[in-house]
Amino acid sequence: MKVRKIAALAVGAAMVGATLGYASATMPGKEFFVKDGKPNVKIVVGANAPSTMDVASAADIALAVGSLLYTSEEVEASGVSVVVKKDVTDDPEDLTIYKYFYETVNGPITAEDWDDLPSDYWWNGSAYNGSYDDWVAAYQNDPWNYEVEDMDSLEGDYQIDWDFSLSEIHLIPTEPDDWEEEDDIAQPPKEAKLLIPEGGFKVLLNYTISNWSVEVNLGKDDQWGIPETESFNVIDDDEPDVEDIADEYDVDPSDVTVEFEGYVYEGVHEGESFTVLGNTYYVLDIGDQSFTYGKDHGEVWFKLGDTKDYDGYKVKAVDISVNENRALVEVTSPEGVDKLVILYKDEEKDVFDDGGIILTLTDTFVGIDGNLIATIQVVTNQKEIESGDELVSGWTATITTGTDSEDKKVIKWIELSNADDIEEKTVDVLGKYKVYYKLETYTEDESDVDYDINDDGDEKDELMTAEALIVIEPTERVYETKELKVGDKLEGWTIEAIKGETYTEVTLVPPTEPITVLDDEIDVNAVDSNLILVGGPVANAITKYLVEQGLSTVDWENSDGDIEYLEDVFGEYDVLIVAGKDRYATREAAKELMEYLAEL
Repeated sequence: MKVRKIAALAVGAAMVGATLGYASATMPGKEFFVKDGKPNVKIVVGANAPSTMDVASAADIALAVGSLLYTSEEVEASGVSVVVKKDVTDDPEDLTIYKYFYETVNGPITAEDWDDLPSDYWWNGSAYNGSYDDWVAAYQNDPWNYEVEDMDSLEGDYQIDWDFSLSEIHLIPTEPDDWEEEDDIAQPPKEAKLLIPEGGFKVLLNYTISNWSVEVNLGKDDQWGIPETESFNVIDDDEPDVEDIADEYDVDPSDVTVEFEGYVYEGVHEGESFTVLGNTYYVLDIGDQSFTYGKDHGEVWFKLGDTKDYDGYKVKAVDISVNENRALVEVTSPEGVDKLVILYKDEEKDVFDDGGIILTLTDTFVGIDGNLIATIQVVTNQKEIESGDELVSGWTATITTGTDSEDKKVIKWIELSNADDIEEKTVDVLGKYKVYYKLETYTEDESDVDYDINDDGDEKDELMTAEALIVIEPTERVYETKELKVGDKLEGWTIEAIKGETYTEVTLVPPTEPITVLDDEIDVNAVDSNLILVGGPVANAITKYLVEQGLSTVDWENSDGDIEYLEDVFGEYDVLIVAGKDRYATREAAKELMEYLAEL
């Protein structure tokens, strides 16, 4: 059914105070329905309409009009705070291993292409004037060291640093492709893989954390000559470096005093959890350069017949003998293997002989309710690690144990080293860094700079310099955020105001009175709003009135559904008739009006 939209010339009778007017459009604008966010229209339905479908249509139209009840205003956003972020990525400097520059040559640059690059500008530990073999030996004599702070934890406290040490590294050339091995290297290869021999890369995790007090003598103030000092504490595994502090405060090292105040942690004790490269270990026992870890579930009470689950292992108390101080338990592994085990008091039993679950009967007794009870110490996933074992896959552990100030056993530190040779184009360092070889070459044409760079008497040559690097690149950037409010300071600046772009602010305006009324509630001599009339002259008395007055000209008896807009029918107020030849046609016209309202 096609609904027509009709604009009509409205002629109002003198008795209703109407005026003449012409429709300017087929349908009224938004102000016909709402004004200043408030309803500007009443929806009129026949009190004696032969069908309740007209009432439903009126309700739908009212709902659509309700979606327009709001005000909007362009305003400037003003926040109470702003969040800033700063790149705090721990980013080590790349290692320059070869450098053929004027500053290292101390003479004219003469190389014209890669083949001409000299072989004696490798880093030798003190200057760029060695061979490739000198560079390899330099790291063996003076390893590269770097510290990344707060990477692992003790009892959930992330204060354990990663202290890296690289004591041996080689290049395996891949370009030129006729360089088959390391012995072929003279000048830096165009491309190469890195080779770190077994044990060449180490990570030290020190679990002894100390508290150091630091006092810096800043001298006397310029105005009064009063001595000034600054004091603070450092919590770390390393003693604060006096020279670094002196440089930071621009004072002499003799003006810096560092004193040991005591331990925060003296190491890892039995019964404590710690992490190694992000893996968590619960310490059950500490030996000589070894420790045993697992999960201690504590002493558990079992009544006869009880079944309890521990990390996938099910333990059932089958029989308990108080007189003999023993218990019979059935243990089911995560793989579904069942085993009956007799437990004797204080006798440790590794049920499957693999450390998966270890049970120790600690007592048997009769409870006050008459039940037989066994108390059993339960430990799961127990494993002993000794120096030389792989604590983390691919990393051999060297474990240093000792005693604390109370003579209790502790793990002091663990050093991990690569268990096998690492030969890769890009080496992954514990998921934290990507390390790879890179050659950078630079060319300059003498004619472009009007200078005889190679000192050969002309300015016609194109020359090359180069540097080779071991690039150490963070796997991902780390950002620190900070919320700032008006009045806060940032790097010497004060936040005076926080402004934003303009946006549309929408305010809902709930209706305060009904907008759907019956036709017998409308006095045609006192209309005070625009009207939407639902139903034709048979169903709606106001529609009938407008037809009789000659204002509505639609042939409603034969209409398949029309929307007729009449302007200035009741003085300054307009009318929209939504109707058809029957209730179904009226319903179609109402749907059409709802679609129109949805687009306003």
